[in-house]
Parts: sequence; C-alpha cells; structure tokens
Amino acid sequence: MTKLFVVDDDPSILQLISEYLRKEQYEVFSYAHGQQLIEHVQHEHPDCLILDIMMPGIDGLTLLTELRTFTGIPIIMISARGEEVDRINGLELGCNDFLSKPFNPRELVARVKAMLRLIDTGKRTSNSISLSSVADMTPPTVPDTSTSYVYAGNLSISEEFRQVLIQNNELYFTSREFELLLFLATHVQRPFSREQLIQQVWNYDFFGELRVVDDLVKRIRKKLVQYQSTLTIDTVWGFGYKAAIHE
Repeated sequence: MTKLFVVDDDPSILQLISEYLRKEQYEVFSYAHGQQLIEHVQHEHPDCLILDIMMPGIDGLTLLTELRTFTGIPIIMISARGEEVDRINGLELGCNDFLSKPFNPRELVARVKAMLRLIDTGKRTSNSISLSSVADMTPPTVPDTSTSYVYAGNLSISEEFRQVLIQNNELYFTSREFELLLFLATHVQRPFSREQLIQQVWNYDFFGELRVVDDLVKRIRKKLVQYQSTLTIDTVWGFGYKAAIHE
C-alpha cells in the first residue's frame, strides 16, 4: 500500500487531509509537529510527504532542508500565508509542489496522485534500464557509458538523469543545488563571483540577495563532506567560489 506522511499543526486540517487521502486507499501517517518526522522518514520510507510550512518549533522549511540531505522523496508543501517568497523558498530548498491554504482537498489529492504517477513512471523506466543492463551483462553499479557524465574527483554527474554518484552511492540535491554543483564541476579551479554564478547558472541578471548563493554552497558542502567527496567548493576570499579536487 502507498504510504503517505502528513505534517500540520492544525488538527482540523490534519484530519481533513488524512481522511481524504485514506478514501483513496492510501496508508496515511499524521504528525502535528516535525520532531519525530526525520527518524520516521528514515525508517518507514514514505512514498510522498505533505508538509506545512508554518509550525511551532521546527518549521517546515527547516524540516525540508534536513530531509533533502538524505532523501529524494516527493514533498508537497502547504502554507496559509501563500506568499510568493514562501513558494520560491520551498521550491529552491527542494519541495516538488506547493499549495496555498485554503485549498480544496480534492486538488491536494489530485496533486498527490500526479506526483505518484511520476514516481511510478520513473521506477518503470529504471527497471527497464536495469533489465537491459543485465541482458547486456553490464554491471548495474557502473554508470551507463551511453550517457554523458561529468567526472570530477570521485564524483560522477549525469545532467541527463540529474544524478550524482560517489562510489555507487547516490547523493540527493535540490534542483538549484544540482545546477550549481554541475556548473562548478565542469569548471574546476576556475573562480566565479556570486553575480557570475547567478547569471551563468540560472541565466538571469542579479537583482536580489546574493546570500542565496552562499546558502546553496553551504548545503552542497554538507552533502559532499558526508560522502567524503574529493571535489570541494572552496571560497575565493573577497570574490566568490571555485570547485577544486583534493585527492
């Protein structure tokens, strides 16, 4: 049975969402706060997570950031504020969809179904590739040579599959984190200012807070260190950042 986690500090909304999802024959686990969520996600491995932003204690964005250090499960964020900055922050930190309160529970159910269909399609595609690899006697842990990979230190990066591997371990990055890492990994030892990174990686002129680059680098570094990457993102003092390889 498909397993869903729902996190919201409002008991009425939590009950409403859970009831609608259970009507669709999903196994639903409800949480009023995020204190136990991280441990439960690691052990229960839900298929999708619905996460409220505004919660006492650990807020949804903080939980999202922590979750994205170890899992790529689909996450739909909900928020009563509905401000554009919340949507942007959530998407940049790695949520897959965003819904503003108040919302029609049927719309949320439809979005969950759409997200799960994407997962199912991805799994079937992956299984097809794995079966082909077995037929061709190709070890499944070796990156597909027909796919273009960027190799930097002990990192293997596939832009096509948006996949990062270190010694057969897959690292999970948000969309923005992946794009920045890929760009720097293809320009090892070349320094870039924050303004240059914003323009070159995301193709728009700087008009806001440069700290978004610093936050992304901080999160990428944490994941690279966790998996003992020989590729690092070094600070170029007074200028910006560069990728470097330390064997």
